[in-house]
Amino acid sequence: MNVRNILKSVVTIAALLFSFNLSAAAPATKAKKDMKSIIVYFSHSGNTELAAEKLAEVTGSPIVRILPAEPYTAADVDWVNEQSRCTQEHLNQTLRPAIKPLDVDFSQYDTVFIGFPIWWHEEPAVIRTFLDNTDLKGKELYPFCTSYESPMSEADATLQKAYPTLKWHTGLRLPASTEKIKDWIDK
Repeated sequence: MNVRNILKSVVTIAALLFSFNLSAAAPATKAKKDMKSIIVYFSHSGNTELAAEKLAEVTGSPIVRILPAEPYTAADVDWVNEQSRCTQEHLNQTLRPAIKPLDVDFSQYDTVFIGFPIWWHEEPAVIRTFLDNTDLKGKELYPFCTSYESPMSEADATLQKAYPTLKWHTGLRLPASTEKIKDWIDK
């Protein structure tokens, strides 16, 4: 055997060992990628819909939109008007606006991404309607939001307080880079 063949053999063995070490570390990440997930979102202006589509690009998950039975008008989401629908739903946390039925068998999914715009520093009442009427026990829940300036942290707190038996992950405000979204999911 000449020196060239010996070097080829050493390089091949090193590459195999390196590959084996990478695959040994891969199952934790692969398990996250193999999770059966779905994206469910509510969007009024279209921003959360764009965020859900970006998340779907990263995860490969199907998308389902939550639609209120009575759509919100511009006047309904005028937060400076104390009589507006969104303000009243914020002030009276027991209000649950009706939503159109979702044609989804959630038992087929182990992970649910739940998206919404931030209204009054929290999730809209439509999201609470969805959570009240959907069996998500045992599922990994990843909330995400869109907002011009409100952080996700207050919505995280209200969701965890209102639904303490569900498995919440810390939420993410979108838009965000693909890498940031991947890091969020892998935590």
